[in-house]
Amino acid sequence: MSEIKDRLTKFLEYKGYGQLKFENTAGLGRGFVNKVGFNINAKSLEKIAKAYPELNIDWLRSGHGSMLNNGESEETLYTPKEEHSQTTESEDTAKWVLLLPVSAQGGSLNDFVVSVKESDCEKVVSPIRGVDFAMTVSGDSMSPEYPNGSRIFIKKINERAFIEWGKVYVLDTCNGTVIKILVPSDKEGYVKCVSINTDPIFAPFEVALEDIYGVYKVLLCMSVK
Repeated sequence: MSEIKDRLTKFLEYKGYGQLKFENTAGLGRGFVNKVGFNINAKSLEKIAKAYPELNIDWLRSGHGSMLNNGESEETLYTPKEEHSQTTESEDTAKWVLLLPVSAQGGSLNDFVVSVKESDCEKVVSPIRGVDFAMTVSGDSMSPEYPNGSRIFIKKINERAFIEWGKVYVLDTCNGTVIKILVPSDKEGYVKCVSINTDPIFAPFEVALEDIYGVYKVLLCMSVK
């Protein structure tokens, strides 16, 4: 058995998946797992990364680092299938978050956390803990670090207590949701929103704190390269 196939088998055991389910979910050909050699082509790696964002692709290719993107090792996280029933509810659901059906940077759905029903949301796996929601980025104002179509994982903060200036946040405002770098404003009661993309059409703008329903810090961005 090749080292890559051995690592892939460990990941399947961790997920409790058979080879066919893994292949179908990732859009890989039947028998892919059995045919894995000492290398996996870039297209197959891209499919696996998209289907299983929790899997550390560098670990799969080279064995370097941890199996999962949250930094925990396979020895820590792997639970034999027969022991899954012993996992507590909080441990079992800790990695699943709601993918909000509204995009950061566009959209007109105000106060999205209140307006959106859980039944309307898809659940996705978060590679890291401490995440409240996942969202999709729409538009190019935050490219290249946060490209159009990428998925971000966010956590609500108390903006009245503390904002870490220069970091990327999602603002839920009266005009929709935006993802921007926040910096201090010269106007009292306002924050300035700055884009990463330097195109003049994405000029900075200011938002009144009274028009903001919620501030969410971006903890992680994932995109298929």
